[in-house]
Amino acid sequence: MQKYPLERLAATSIREIVFGLEDSLVSTLGAVTGIAAGTHDPRIVILSGLVLVAVEATSMSAGSYLSSESAAEVEAVATHRSSRLTLRREAPLRSAFVMAVFYMAGGALPLLPYVLLPLPSAFLPSVLLTVTALFALGWWIGRLTKRNPWKRACEMVVVSLTAAVIGYLIGRFASSVLHVDVQA
Repeated sequence: MQKYPLERLAATSIREIVFGLEDSLVSTLGAVTGIAAGTHDPRIVILSGLVLVAVEATSMSAGSYLSSESAAEVEAVATHRSSRLTLRREAPLRSAFVMAVFYMAGGALPLLPYVLLPLPSAFLPSVLLTVTALFALGWWIGRLTKRNPWKRACEMVVVSLTAAVIGYLIGRFASSVLHVDVQA
């Protein structure tokens, strides 16, 4: 039985797909929302969002490459094989590529409303796009792993948005301590 291309990719890269999408959705939403509330300048929000997604995608990709390569080397040493003979370079490169692609895709979603809409109108669509994407990711994981997709989808949204809310609350608290006027 032939698997669909996304199922084949998921079988070998599920960590990078889930980590890249979830992290970029939550980090980008938190960053652009906080920057929008603090600056009220759509150009700064868009510039910051683009820089954030590019830098984080590159960083996450590099981290994925290095961790995959290190894991393969440790496995080779643990099994007493020469790491030079058994280390397959394509696995770390594939991990890095998959992480970068899915990080950029996830980060684009919360940023898109800030690109297309006036700043005051962008917050709600950004949150809704992010929640929808997190729900869809959780649903897909549930289906892929033969678990309850509703439970996985809700878990993905609640855990991820909890992180975003904590970040927002810390930002609000820090702005009051630092006497930064944030209107939101």
